[in-house]
Amino acid sequence: MELSDTHKEEWPRIEPYEKFRGAGVYADLLLDVTFKKAFNPDSPNKACLIELLNAVLDGELESPVTDVHSRDKEVRSGSNENRTSIFDIYCVDQKRRRFVVEVQIARQSNILKRAAFYTSQAIAAQGTRGRGFDYDFDPVLTVVLMDFRAFDDDSYIRHVKPHDSCGTKLPLLFHYTFVELPKFRKTLGELASPLDRGLFALKNIQKLSEMPGLYAGTPFELLFSESKLSRLTKEEQKMIDREQMRKWDEYAIRSYAIKSGREEGRAEGLAEGRKEASYEIAKAFLAKGIPLDVVSSATGLSVEELRKQA
Repeated sequence: MELSDTHKEEWPRIEPYEKFRGAGVYADLLLDVTFKKAFNPDSPNKACLIELLNAVLDGELESPVTDVHSRDKEVRSGSNENRTSIFDIYCVDQKRRRFVVEVQIARQSNILKRAAFYTSQAIAAQGTRGRGFDYDFDPVLTVVLMDFRAFDDDSYIRHVKPHDSCGTKLPLLFHYTFVELPKFRKTLGELASPLDRGLFALKNIQKLSEMPGLYAGTPFELLFSESKLSRLTKEEQKMIDREQMRKWDEYAIRSYAIKSGREEGRAEGLAEGRKEASYEIAKAFLAKGIPLDVVSSATGLSVEELRKQA
């Protein structure tokens, strides 16, 4: 399928697959499979997760996080098949107090309502049947890491929590932290804190060819060893390729829809844009020798349609 000249002018430039994947040494940490591997709360890598949580929640907790473990081992809430948390974990602070943290990587609208919805689920899941529950639930903190801009300002990290207009200090019940990585623009030479190092790695690790020296001896050093593409299994690499292609596909579709003025309320035009976007992306992947079944899964095009493009 060929695009018209008009559509070609509107089409956002598609980067080569190698450039999209980065330097080819480290995997993108903002993919489900690599984030879960690098920050696994039930492995020695929990040190990375503890360092990240203490960095993004600095000043928001009375005492720092000292331990984390997967909450899924103890609690499974009602609509797990619809949950999109990367981790649903119990944290223990320095004073041995326990609270729940959800870590999400999200790209969609209604981000505040979405976070509130999952926080409510995490609170409700702590209720027990019968007369024994007195609403003494563990506090729930939600950390949302985003590789897109969601708020109209230049703040790359924001904290949202209940506010008492009379100045009374409220107990910690729920709390939201939103991190917008595109707004974090510090260079390697400007990194001065664990937060800086954590956000820089999340945003840029796939572009690096080696670990910067300032990460040596820190918990984040584990991120570089765990995300090395050469250490991943073939199945993990295949999963990463699929996630990256899906991410690229979504970006191209959204860019095309915006540029063609069809994103709002013009379903027919948007559907056409998606189809054309999928064809262009499929062509790029097929030219790189990506298997038909992988391209089909990422673009939604049938194998028969793809064979016509090969």
